[in-house]
Amino acid sequence: MKSEAVRSKGRHRLFARLLIPYLVFLMLAMMIGWIIYQKTIVLIEKEATENHMNLLEQSKDVLDRRLEELASITQQLVADTRIIQFQPVTDPFNGTNTYRIMDMNKSLYDYKLSNNFVFNYYVLFKNSEMVFTSGASYSYEHFFQRVANFNQMDSKAWSSLIANQFHTRHMLPAQNVMMEGLPYSMLTYLQSIGYPGNPQGVIAVMIDQKEIQKLFQGLHISDGGWAYILDNEGKIISSLSPGIEKDHVPFEIKRLTGSKGVIEQELDSNQMMVTYTKSSYNGWTYLVGQPTAVVLGKVRYIQKIIFTFACVFLVAGIFVAYLLAYRNSRPLRNIVNMIMEKTDALSQQRDAIGFIGETVSGLFQNNHRLQSEIEQQVPLLRAAYFQRLLTGQFVSARDADVLLKHVGLDLQGMSYLVTIVHLRGFDNGYSSDLLEELDMKRVLAKEMLRRALDYDGFVYDIADDQFAVLFIYKADQVASYKAHVEQKLKGTRDTINDQLKLVSVYGIGGVCDSLTGISRSYEQAREALNAQIWNNKEGGLWYDELPTDMNNYYFPQDVETRLIHLAKAGDQIEVQHMLDELYRENFEHRHLSMSVMKLFLFEMWGCLVKLLPQMELDQQIVYSRMAVLNSSNDSYDSMRKNYVLIRATFQWVCESANENKKSQNVELIETIIALLQSSYMDSDLCLDKVADQIRISKVYLSQFFKEQTGINFSDYLETLRMEQAKMLLQSTGQTVNEISEHVGYSSSNTFCRAFKRLHGVSPTAYKKLHT
Repeated sequence: MKSEAVRSKGRHRLFARLLIPYLVFLMLAMMIGWIIYQKTIVLIEKEATENHMNLLEQSKDVLDRRLEELASITQQLVADTRIIQFQPVTDPFNGTNTYRIMDMNKSLYDYKLSNNFVFNYYVLFKNSEMVFTSGASYSYEHFFQRVANFNQMDSKAWSSLIANQFHTRHMLPAQNVMMEGLPYSMLTYLQSIGYPGNPQGVIAVMIDQKEIQKLFQGLHISDGGWAYILDNEGKIISSLSPGIEKDHVPFEIKRLTGSKGVIEQELDSNQMMVTYTKSSYNGWTYLVGQPTAVVLGKVRYIQKIIFTFACVFLVAGIFVAYLLAYRNSRPLRNIVNMIMEKTDALSQQRDAIGFIGETVSGLFQNNHRLQSEIEQQVPLLRAAYFQRLLTGQFVSARDADVLLKHVGLDLQGMSYLVTIVHLRGFDNGYSSDLLEELDMKRVLAKEMLRRALDYDGFVYDIADDQFAVLFIYKADQVASYKAHVEQKLKGTRDTINDQLKLVSVYGIGGVCDSLTGISRSYEQAREALNAQIWNNKEGGLWYDELPTDMNNYYFPQDVETRLIHLAKAGDQIEVQHMLDELYRENFEHRHLSMSVMKLFLFEMWGCLVKLLPQMELDQQIVYSRMAVLNSSNDSYDSMRKNYVLIRATFQWVCESANENKKSQNVELIETIIALLQSSYMDSDLCLDKVADQIRISKVYLSQFFKEQTGINFSDYLETLRMEQAKMLLQSTGQTVNEISEHVGYSSSNTFCRAFKRLHGVSPTAYKKLHT
């Protein structure tokens, strides 16, 4: 019973010890999440407010541009000679005045066709009490009773407004107007004709308030919101809220400071967010009020979602922490129970983890004993390790270094050299007695090699009649070690010949400074050994003593052609890469004689001489540098310096090619623009024709023109033609048809449509406005 109570208490301690870190980590994550949540909500609220202000600013800017268009229209009408000439007329139906009325009806342009912001416009004359619009004319009485019946103003009020005040860009607040029997809410834009102090009439532009509401529809001022436009005196110009007709703003205008801003205030028991901005064009104030809950609706929704998920995460986190603690404590409890079946040590420990630690400590002691037994197998491990070194099975030096420690060797920072020893006498037929004798001789020969090497290397069997000998020595002993290696091999060869009556032949590879390079030295030793056996010679042969090709350099025709093409293209990286390959092949891999080395360098200079005329570069630079080769001393150092000069010359050629590309681009775009300016009147001029004349593809021409000028080819040509057409319309008496042909349009209809699309008026109307 006591033992069971101890076990139960230990299990509870273990479970609590695992559960507490999970709970701490969970609370830490919740705290970090809460901080991030607070920062995010503030950022989202700021972004929502800024987006709302940006929408209001955009709507204001659009309306300012619309009002500027109205100002332009009214200024054009004020400057119209027919309107100026009709101002002093008092009896409109006397004599030629009737003709003036008819001419006025026909000449007034219908601006509502090109500007949907204009509902209609009227020219009211004070002296004649006539009202004109495009295609129609009325008397004051008829106009204010049948055409435009203002609920708040009659004809007398209008007459007083026209006669007694001079209006400049003046806007009458929105009011209900019966336009030809239909009710509208209209704003009236006024511009007087005549002179200040002596008004002769007024131009009244009617603006449907729905058009202004369309401009501000992105503000979503429904759900209890409102919007107003106030003039510079604080008077209401227009109420933009659908269904709201108030004669005062439900907000203290004095609270507005600065040109724009956002104010939160409780209005009519509702928390409202008031956004305002002032126009620098006319001083108007644009005021929008919305319930804060509507503006920050998404923010409140995100808050609700995050709070819900946080609660779910907390509950789920506690549940998962409980499950993880229970699941992770279960294996430990099983380990404790298993150990308890073999020992009573639990009663001496304060908890289960301490008990497990004590048991693991015992396991480490057993592991040390096993390790000592494994060390007895080191010779076998070393043999396998050397086999992998010689055959090049290690991909990286890091892998070789790691396994080196497991075989009990420390060979880092050393130099290495491989020798293959071949025993002759194993090729005279075989019998059981002979095989046994040869096996004994091979073992003895291997032992003689080991004794001769002492601590300078290792011996490895690679065949019945061959051994691989790995010499190891310090890197600073390379100069003197060659004689040392030859001395040891010669002594071993003599011993084997005297005692075993066997002739030994060996090949010696090159020196390497890394473990992964041992395989290369091994192959070099094999190559030297094969050459020695092939020549039926005794003794040893170094790989460096193998005969090399000293009369042929490497610079084939295809390499030269590719080098020229890359230099002409200005590819400096690839050119330098090819030059590095040629250097390694001719200066490092081949032992060229001095005369052959000079021939190679002269051919490299000849490659440059072939290249320069094709690029129109100064050849004297190459000739002056090439002269250094004739005047230099016959030494490999001077040859290498001359090759460095060749590399620098190729780099200069690449840089010149790249500079030439840039200048060609400037010249090409100037040629294209000059061609367009001289041939724009050709109706057949197009992208294909220009591409054919310049002899480039139309796809490249289109892309190149857009990159250099920033606009499309067709847009540039159309703009060029339209600028010439405008100049001809203003300064010549040519007809529209003649001008369209002169600027390169085959059809006057096509010209008129393009002109109106770009300038908003037809060519005829444009000509009338500027003549």
